[in-house]
Amino acid sequence: MKIRSISRLLAAGSLSAVLLAGCSKRDEATVGSPENPLVVVISPAHNPPVSSGALDFLKKHLETETAMSVELQVAGSPGAAIKKFDTGKADAGLLTLEEYLVAREEYGVRAALQVLRGDKLAEYEGVILTRAADGARRVSDLAGKKVGFVGPYSVSGFTLPSIYLHRAKVDVVPYFSSGHQENIKNLVGGEVYAAATYARQALRSPDLKILAFTGKAPNEPVVVRSGLAAEKRKALESAFMSIGRTKEGRRALGLVADITGFRPADEALYRPLHDLIRSEDKAVYDLIPDGWEIYRLNQPYMLER
Repeated sequence: MKIRSISRLLAAGSLSAVLLAGCSKRDEATVGSPENPLVVVISPAHNPPVSSGALDFLKKHLETETAMSVELQVAGSPGAAIKKFDTGKADAGLLTLEEYLVAREEYGVRAALQVLRGDKLAEYEGVILTRAADGARRVSDLAGKKVGFVGPYSVSGFTLPSIYLHRAKVDVVPYFSSGHQENIKNLVGGEVYAAATYARQALRSPDLKILAFTGKAPNEPVVVRSGLAAEKRKALESAFMSIGRTKEGRRALGLVADITGFRPADEALYRPLHDLIRSEDKAVYDLIPDGWEIYRLNQPYMLER
């Protein structure tokens, strides 16, 4: 499969510019010192409200638990979140699933922990919603209609529904939003005939109904770069795992994309999703015109590099 085009919504430029590998490396011996703090990247999708104080709490907690200086960096775009790992500028990160898959292929980041939500839920289900009163009655009704997507770095908002519709042989007119809330707002307001999102959104919107379940996916990971010293990686993992043990910690996590905790994870957990994306070849990514390119996402998912 050749390089495929991806939505310009999330691009600050082409991936050929975003994913250029640099030549500078971190001074491993001093990572975690005040002069060379351990850098944790926060994906835009996980950025809590600035006024909430959640990031300040997380920074202090990680520093206390790891006995290292920690710097949290909120990326301005998914591409920027990925690029942080190109020269070892970032040591760890809380990324979306597709950001992780690209960062893993390009820069060898490793899944260390998996996000949990609700009562230790480790996966979620994608759905296509429509209006209960005047929406579609069956998936085939979506043919030729405007359907809302969140993409392309949203598994429930783009990847799963795109694959589902392709396999159902239903061609729709894609309409992209910057997030799930905007996508639902567009559906309620009549801007789109249906919207792709995750199942919990249906519980929050009584005027909407689930038209189709598009598949399940594991929750996203906390990743670490492959060269981070083992003792620093373990200290960071332990610090993340302990955040939810206090009321204040649970509040902070809740503001970061409804997270309730973490559990250990590795690359094998995410291989099925990677293989699912590969199986669709060009069909999924041709839904989006223009945009920037993802390299090597179609390559075999190797557990050892």
